[in-house]
Amino acid sequence: MPEIPRLRCWQLLALTLATLFFPQSGMAVDFERDVLPILKSKCFACHGAKQTEGGLRLDTRRRAMLGGDSGVTITPKSPNNSELIARITSSDESLRMPQDAPPLSQAQIATLRKWIDQGATWPDRLAGREEPSKHWAFRRVQRPKVPRIPGREFANPIDAFVSARLDEVGLKLSAETDRRTLVRRLYLDLIGLPPTPKDIGAYVDDKGAEAYAKLIDRLLDSKHFGERWGRHWLDLARFAESDGYENDRIRTHAYRYRDWVIDAFNRDLPFDQFTIHQLAGDLLPNATEDQRIATGFHRNTLWNSAASADKEEFRIRAIKDRTNTTGTVWMGLTLGCCQCHSHKYDPIAQREYYRMYAFFNRTDNLDLKVGGGQALTLQAVMRQSFVHRRGNFLDHGPEVHPHTPVFLPELKSRTKDPDRLDLARWLVDPAHPLTARVAVNRFWQHLFGQSLVPTPENFGQNGEPPTHPKLLDWLASEFVRFGWSRKKMIRTIVMSETYRQSSRMRNSKTNVQTIDPTNRLYWRQNRFRVEAEIVRDLALAVSGLLNRKFGGPSVVPPFPKGLLDFRLTNEGLRQPGGERFRRGVYIHVQRTLTYPTLAAFDAADGNQPCVRRDRSTTPMQALALLNDPVFVECTRSLGTRIQSLGKNPQERIERSFELCLGRPPEPMEMQVLEELVKTQQGYGASEKDIWHGVARTFLNLEQFITRE
Repeated sequence: MPEIPRLRCWQLLALTLATLFFPQSGMAVDFERDVLPILKSKCFACHGAKQTEGGLRLDTRRRAMLGGDSGVTITPKSPNNSELIARITSSDESLRMPQDAPPLSQAQIATLRKWIDQGATWPDRLAGREEPSKHWAFRRVQRPKVPRIPGREFANPIDAFVSARLDEVGLKLSAETDRRTLVRRLYLDLIGLPPTPKDIGAYVDDKGAEAYAKLIDRLLDSKHFGERWGRHWLDLARFAESDGYENDRIRTHAYRYRDWVIDAFNRDLPFDQFTIHQLAGDLLPNATEDQRIATGFHRNTLWNSAASADKEEFRIRAIKDRTNTTGTVWMGLTLGCCQCHSHKYDPIAQREYYRMYAFFNRTDNLDLKVGGGQALTLQAVMRQSFVHRRGNFLDHGPEVHPHTPVFLPELKSRTKDPDRLDLARWLVDPAHPLTARVAVNRFWQHLFGQSLVPTPENFGQNGEPPTHPKLLDWLASEFVRFGWSRKKMIRTIVMSETYRQSSRMRNSKTNVQTIDPTNRLYWRQNRFRVEAEIVRDLALAVSGLLNRKFGGPSVVPPFPKGLLDFRLTNEGLRQPGGERFRRGVYIHVQRTLTYPTLAAFDAADGNQPCVRRDRSTTPMQALALLNDPVFVECTRSLGTRIQSLGKNPQERIERSFELCLGRPPEPMEMQVLEELVKTQQGYGASEKDIWHGVARTFLNLEQFITRE
């Protein structure tokens, strides 16, 4: 056969193959028929639900269109600007995809190019459901049915959920604690101050069915409620009154945000509004002074005021802190893991992190003039944002715009360009799976000493699951049903039998220590030491020294001699007289020098959000209670007060127990203290010194600083 006809045969064969395997110019590419098989065979192994190399997933439409860490992967109608095409056609083996596998065929490349050129259509029915949505915390809250237990009725659904779980392991709720313990527990939990003997007597003597409910309502209405629960929020807000770093310059007006928080708790500002005001109060229409002061939440970042500091570097550090803190406080997510690379456990790409970062990158600090001074607030600005390759702010990757992670509900924006107000409203949308769960988990944590989700800082896939998932979701749905009222939510919890249980270990045929040694199933209440500020407040209260002044500039109690001279240079903060006896929430928070008494008892330092405080037991705590200036003064004042409580040692000791511990003494306790008094009398000690010694004994009792 002549050569030319042979060539024509090969050309005919090539044309036939092209017709079979390459989409014709006039034929639309069908995603299911043409594209999905290529993605499944060549891409999903590394860029699917189980593995997301480079932050890229191609198994769902939303993820594929978002792209990976290196930028937009698919640009509809522009294959030449799509990273996907660049990677599958690259001649550089280190860049070409798929890695360590045969390259795509020319026919497959042509199909993908044609698909993108025609708009990269992806039918809704094939959009794909993301595998991580199976994670319990990423699914929308569904209100569960309250369990029914044959033969038992529960006034409070909480008890039904807890009892049903206990039944599974053969346990049951403990008996209700005695009325004296219960009233002291409520006082410490709700207002952080001890009940007086009169308060306890009034509750013990009130046999009415509504006595307990009335007591709760009275405490929730107390202005001290905001001081107690506002301190919990200030831990999350990393509240401090200095810049941090070497200079640690004092922020004289930072207290205005603290006072806003306390007031917001007292007036029960709904949590959705509480959220919006702090994240975007300045963006609300006709924003009030209070709403602007609320944005001080994100002025609580560290700032390096040294002349040699790179201002842009530390500005960006502050923006990343705001991003990370928002993720921790409202969503219980470890967003900070994504600064340098996509998250190793949760479905958050590095590029998504910087899209969240972009919300806060469009802010500047503003010192707002308010009555009598200034308030530290935020203001909106326009500023470009980029991915920081490997977290390096000098190495810009692709430009990004404000948006939220795609595995969570869609962001509803008022305009084409979302802002912090859109972000805040997105967080408190009832469809958001995390915000309400994270919030009620913390309420439970403060009322039981441990939370339903043992890792309150991490609701992600590497955190621990909830011990009572249905109870958690019921509480979350109830919180929203209450209109995000924190007081109603707290009231619901403390009204439960579960909360009112005794904290004592019980004799039981069932070995509870084997079944549930750490009480994760709540077969009893928990007994724990109160927080640092409350340790001090208790001593001031029973000694009669407590100054109950509400709000205003912070105070600096006496420090060890010479220590303040090194760090605290603003003499105006040192408060003489009774100001030094104000509640612990009003103590000045210096980032590089925590007030030693509070530091000894594990206070938050303000350098980062404190989701849960440690509860250590150290010799330093005993020494602080014995020798710290405020406890020395409390000992003297309480000793003098005890002398006025009765005419003889027995009366004084009995009434001291009522005052300090809320109960009468046990016979052995009475005997020990009577012998102490007699021994001191035998040594010739003065009456003043004897009762100072008794007072010191009470203030150093483990029971005194313990909530049972």
